[in-house]
Amino acid sequence: MIRTVSLWIRINGKFSQPLYKDDKQTRLKPQDGEYYLRCAGKWYPVGNDPLLALDAKAAKEKLLRAVERGTVAESEALPHLNPPTEETRLTVESAINTYMTTGKAAQKDWRKHTRQCYTLALKLFTESCQKTYVDEIDGDDLRVFKVFLRKQKTSIGKYIDPRTVYNHFLNTVSFLNTYKLRDLISQNEWPTYEEKKVVAYDPEVLAHLLQFADVDETDVLEFFLGVNFRNGEGAHVEWPDINLRTKEVKVYSKRERYDWQVKDSEQRNIGINDKLAERLAARHLRHPGNGLVFPNSHGNPDTHLLRIIKNVALRAGLNCGQCVGTHQRKRMSCAEAPVCRKWILHTMRKTWASFQDRIHTDFATIQTELGHSSPATTRKYLAAQDHNSPRRRQQINAAAALLDTLKVE
Repeated sequence: MIRTVSLWIRINGKFSQPLYKDDKQTRLKPQDGEYYLRCAGKWYPVGNDPLLALDAKAAKEKLLRAVERGTVAESEALPHLNPPTEETRLTVESAINTYMTTGKAAQKDWRKHTRQCYTLALKLFTESCQKTYVDEIDGDDLRVFKVFLRKQKTSIGKYIDPRTVYNHFLNTVSFLNTYKLRDLISQNEWPTYEEKKVVAYDPEVLAHLLQFADVDETDVLEFFLGVNFRNGEGAHVEWPDINLRTKEVKVYSKRERYDWQVKDSEQRNIGINDKLAERLAARHLRHPGNGLVFPNSHGNPDTHLLRIIKNVALRAGLNCGQCVGTHQRKRMSCAEAPVCRKWILHTMRKTWASFQDRIHTDFATIQTELGHSSPATTRKYLAAQDHNSPRRRQQINAAAALLDTLKVE
């Protein structure tokens, strides 16, 4: 049986035959896509170089002629000749199970939160996708999934925000890529979201906030402002992690004790200022031992340290009065409950980075102490000053005064 080989190009997830420069089909026109050979019902990827694609086609045809002559076994030329049966086809459910147990999740050694994000995204995908087998999934399934995500609601009845929609979509695409289902739809069809403006707290506002905090609350506030920790990092810090002599604190994973892992394995040491070192020393005298620095009432990591900050902000009258959140199982305004979305621990982290930038700490140090591998990520943490803040008003007026001195009389 004489088998033919055809050359195809895949652009934005769709297959079409490539364009040739001549009738003899010896030269291809440049196109932005990935080339495939089609033979005996099987696709063979051959890269994105048109010259190499033509060479691969010629080599495959030569191999098939050798099969016809009997000098090469058919199994060598067409290793995937037999189509998959119902027993050998991979179901979507099995693929997800493998991916999460022995596949990428196991290889990357994901932290608990990352695993939960992927689990939720793939659960939503299975609810949206009506296909049984992985090889049936196409671009239309992702288009339906995008719409499906936008209709999902949170536990309080609100639609999930566009950034979460994007993250779920990205995690699902990552899963599909593992099974060589790439470029099912072009990136201009992906969900979109608006990049939020980087916000840092104004020093004068923070000074006002601290006036309404008691000793233990001030410890929490000063700590997060002084060491740029994430919520989980602050909740799991222990006294042996803090060296008051060298004035530094170490961040590392604690899987055995707390089943907790640092994000992206960003183990690092961070310097602490003299004032914070004195405050931590005083706190250790009040709470001796080698346990957690900020435990909850049961002696476990307090994963709700943000509540402390929100309570202080409410007492200080710093809430915006526009937010509505859940407090003690009731929907309440932030004017009367500690639910203001203006107060976020991650903004404390961005405040630390922005303050370091304003005092001209070198960029590499800021990036290292934040634990970022990418400079682009660090740049997203540097906020411009609010032009209405007292400090910025001073700078604006100082610049104007400088211009006045340069005027020619």
